[in-house]
Amino acid sequence: MVEDEPRQRAKKQMMVLMQAGHGWQEAARLSGVRTSRSSAYRWFHEFRKCGEAACQDGRHGHPAKMRAPLLQWLEGWCRAHPQAPSSLLQKELQEHFGVVMSITHLNRLRAALGLARQAVERKKKHLPSLSS
Repeated sequence: MVEDEPRQRAKKQMMVLMQAGHGWQEAARLSGVRTSRSSAYRWFHEFRKCGEAACQDGRHGHPAKMRAPLLQWLEGWCRAHPQAPSSLLQKELQEHFGVVMSITHLNRLRAALGLARQAVERKKKHLPSLSS
């Protein structure tokens, strides 16, 4: 995929930097890659074993689920339904786009967009006084 090429180049640069003796954090910072320590060393192991082929995404043609049009729809839907639970959003995504996404991931996306579910204010019930 064309949009993955910059990511693959950055990942390769990170691997080359690590091979040259840079620590994983410095190599990630210099190459502009956001990753965890465990992923960095897993990639590095694969890079040493397989070379540049290890820098490819590995999705085998399966694009990431949340592309721009889907994110725009999600943002609009969440603004229109601020009190809707993520379970309902999950069903809507599956019905409209055929995308199955975990509620945990949807909650993270909503929080990142500043669209976390707004709690419904409930009025307290006033109980009758026991003292007469």
